[in-house]
Amino acid sequence: MDVSIVIPTWRGRHLLETYLPSVLEACNQYRRGGEAQTEIVVVDDAGGDDTPQWLRSAYPMQIRLVELQQNRGFSGACQAGFEAARFPVILLLNNDVRLKTDCIAPLVEHFADPKVFAVTGRLFNQKGDVFCNGGKIARFRHGMWSTYENYDLLPGVNPNALSLLSFTAIGAFSAFDRAKLLEVGGFDPLTAMVEDVEISYRGWKRGWYVIFEPRSIAYHDAGQTMDRRYRRRPLDKLSRRSRILMHWMLLHDKKMFRRHVAQILGRFLTAWLLLDWRFYWAIFTGTGYLPTILRKRQSTRRTMVRSDRELLLLLEEFYRTAPIALRND
Repeated sequence: MDVSIVIPTWRGRHLLETYLPSVLEACNQYRRGGEAQTEIVVVDDAGGDDTPQWLRSAYPMQIRLVELQQNRGFSGACQAGFEAARFPVILLLNNDVRLKTDCIAPLVEHFADPKVFAVTGRLFNQKGDVFCNGGKIARFRHGMWSTYENYDLLPGVNPNALSLLSFTAIGAFSAFDRAKLLEVGGFDPLTAMVEDVEISYRGWKRGWYVIFEPRSIAYHDAGQTMDRRYRRRPLDKLSRRSRILMHWMLLHDKKMFRRHVAQILGRFLTAWLLLDWRFYWAIFTGTGYLPTILRKRQSTRRTMVRSDRELLLLLEEFYRTAPIALRND
């Protein structure tokens, strides 16, 4: 199956110089394994540096360059890459990800199943000695989905005989069905910082699946672009708001939504005791998007195949029976 690799970048020449060779090597390895084609689409998000000129000079034949004239942020840059991609599977990468040479084929195998929306792999730090991301566990706690836990396959278990579920396809290193990705409209800019969680949730509600593939490995030290571009405090505020808005748009089960509203109201009354002004910022700025949120909520309800409750039960059964262990190194 042919694969388009999409890499959004913003003033990231130094990162591409370091990590892009591993992407080219992985593409060569994948093509040697059969008749499949690959392409690498780099989206320059109006960074204003010499990244485009350098790419044209260093990789005139190997890279397709998409230059945005105005900065669109991560979601917009990704969408430009999704639309420019020519092949049915899109492997989305951060510009600071190093691929293990044989990582592409195991991801792509899963798309033989038409119900698969996305496949996420294992991420280690660049030294390879710290486990960073694997299958993502989601639990509905305190009126919201908690998605911070990772799992890995138990030692000695053969991954070839299993279908491992992941609530989230990690935005730094995951493969997507391009047609499905475009059908749902790509990442939602209202959920910046949790775009990968939100789009995975939409995929699950469409009746599709997100899969964890432990044989596919990459290496990533998070935040090399974001930490240069933004201060941590604004990022935390934005992430808080995005998680709340995701629930307003996508959580339809009445009992679960009542728990969410009760939690928000309780937090609203007590956050001042903790000096949690970021919560109030998230709520007050989030309500400014209510007309858009309501439209998206209705649209998701119309296309929903799997309910929130069905998803919760499906995941709980998987966590109970699958040969997995929590990994939060």
